[in-house]
Amino acid sequence: MGFHVTERKIGWHKDFDSSHFLALPYESKCLRIHGHTYNVDVEIWGDLNENGMIFDFNHLSRLIKLLDHRIIVSESWVVERKEDIIVIEKNGKRIELPADEAVILDKPNVTAEFIAEWFAERIAEKAGDNVEKIRVKIWEDPRSYAEVTLEK
Repeated sequence: MGFHVTERKIGWHKDFDSSHFLALPYESKCLRIHGHTYNVDVEIWGDLNENGMIFDFNHLSRLIKLLDHRIIVSESWVVERKEDIIVIEKNGKRIELPADEAVILDKPNVTAEFIAEWFAERIAEKAGDNVEKIRVKIWEDPRSYAEVTLEK
């Protein structure tokens, strides 16, 4: 036959709906709370693990469920945590909402770039020693995306 495996990669695509706003030092419509139907593309390179997989797609689906139909905010914007309530202050807004309606990123802003990075880092936390490279692309709309690649 003459062929042999030189590389293994999985790909995955899914969409989710979330809202956010940005912290910017200039006037922008993105300072206001708004939403997107995000699309996420994931590629993961590596060798097969003991289960014959590079990475379990179920981990990716769980990440989407975390983000879907929630508001994404920066951890630095959270000024108070009550029992099941968080209080966010940024851009002249004070928002109090149930903690389970927000996803708090350990990032200084909630741009597509930081959402992609956060998503890739969550994948890396679940990745086995067999995973060599992770690429995440977050589409905010059909024309605009941010992409990040993590490598060992």
